[in-house]
Amino acid sequence: MRRDFYMPTRIVWGEDVLVHIGSFLRDLPVKNILVVTDPIIAGQPFFTETIARLSDDGFRISVFDECGIDARVAHIDEQAARCRRESISAIVSIGGGSVMCTGKGIAIVATNSESFREVTGVGNFQKEALPMVMVPTTAGSGSEVSQFTIVKDDERHLKLLGGGPLSFPTVAILDPVVLLSLPQRAATFSAIDALSHAIEAYLTDLSTPFTDAIALEAARLQMASMRGSILDSDAKARGNNLLASAMANIACGNARLGHAHALSLPLEGHLDLPHPLGVGSLVPWTFKFNAEVVPEKGTTFAQGLGVDIKGLSAAEAVDAAVDTIFELYDALGFPRHLSNEQLPRDRIPDMAKLAVPGMYGSTVPVVIDQTTVIASPSVRAMTVKHATEIYELASGR
Repeated sequence: MRRDFYMPTRIVWGEDVLVHIGSFLRDLPVKNILVVTDPIIAGQPFFTETIARLSDDGFRISVFDECGIDARVAHIDEQAARCRRESISAIVSIGGGSVMCTGKGIAIVATNSESFREVTGVGNFQKEALPMVMVPTTAGSGSEVSQFTIVKDDERHLKLLGGGPLSFPTVAILDPVVLLSLPQRAATFSAIDALSHAIEAYLTDLSTPFTDAIALEAARLQMASMRGSILDSDAKARGNNLLASAMANIACGNARLGHAHALSLPLEGHLDLPHPLGVGSLVPWTFKFNAEVVPEKGTTFAQGLGVDIKGLSAAEAVDAAVDTIFELYDALGFPRHLSNEQLPRDRIPDMAKLAVPGMYGSTVPVVIDQTTVIASPSVRAMTVKHATEIYELASGR
């Protein structure tokens, strides 16, 4: 069976690498730049200093600073039209996952279509996206090294995925200085999102020795750095947390994401649940669900999370791994369960059915019942009935 591993993004990391952003753009080469960010990041000293450096380096800069919690179709379509109108030749995204997803969506639509709705799915466009330089300000989404972008369609209450080999960012700049001003709650949510990427990548049918090695090391590095980065603002831990986040997304970018992300999508689209809260509440249970059919991998990953597996059966090692994840949640202040307000019990059956298309937009069967399988590359088939049970567990019921 043929397997591919593809990662064309240049990754630069270390303290103060952000000051050299102009040199990376000159290498492309480009002149007119759209900088994408959000109102909070736009007020940070590192952002204003970066804009000043780019201006001094001779780049013509336009700024879009209205990104919110999610990337949105309306923003992407408007700014893509602006790029065509103003002959903008590159996108610089400075922010968290929603900012980078917005920038990536703009880069795709600017060269391919009038709306992001026309390029959803995997590889559903023909022209290479505009060059992109990504500066993540959270150690979380890993979008800086991903070909995919997730965008909210407010009109249809959907989360849309788009991307392909023609939309990898050109350069990712990982500088721990950007994490200094990040509030603890935002840092925690981002870090849990990143951990879910490592967990999910390890347990798909598309995983390979390459992705397994990266996912395992990402998880190990995350467990070793999260507390120091988030609770103590340790500089080395911040750098390792950023690097681990990128590694986790490199793994899932090739091995894909699994059930936690598939089940989180309807919660995000229909219940307005923040993405990290959705996947974070689901991933301990989807990890256990999938690891049951690959006990050797479950044990190995438990060890990567820091579990002492000596004398434990495979099932006991997986249970200990779930406990370790929850202990991390407790230490960082991340909720173990969704509240009834976040996921009303009477909505669970509908959510389970809405999860059927999965993360990557598979065709929905005409009839959906309890035996219908959720579309996912995960190692174990999950039915609507299983999904309902997972939602119940994630709700603490």
